[in-house]
Amino acid sequence: MAKSLLKRLEWWLAKTEPDMVHQRLKALREAMRRHYEAEQAALWEVETRVRQVLHSADLPSILYPFYLDFGREVFARKRRLAGSSLVREVRVLLEKWVLRGLDRELLNRVRDGALSVPGPGEE
Repeated sequence: MAKSLLKRLEWWLAKTEPDMVHQRLKALREAMRRHYEAEQAALWEVETRVRQVLHSADLPSILYPFYLDFGREVFARKRRLAGSSLVREVRVLLEKWVLRGLDRELLNRVRDGALSVPGPGEE
């Protein structure tokens, strides 16, 4: 057991050695930048669609951040999940934000219109 622990420590020290980390990051930086740009562009597009839904609902702008947070959370789940797992997770998020005082109908419009996530029973 102790040998296993020592081996783990050796591997951790080797992989976190500053010069090695620097070389690895330097080699990956361009790909990481492209990935980050693509993710931010997708998020910006989602936020724009959420704002359009909120604007059409004539919602006071002081409430926008809460609905945008709901949209961001759904977007994050949509990047990782699909099918019934996604629907279940989004339903939980919707209930969380309803309990925090947001309008269920408007959250449904954000989910359906801006994020294209099917509601319960629409899978």
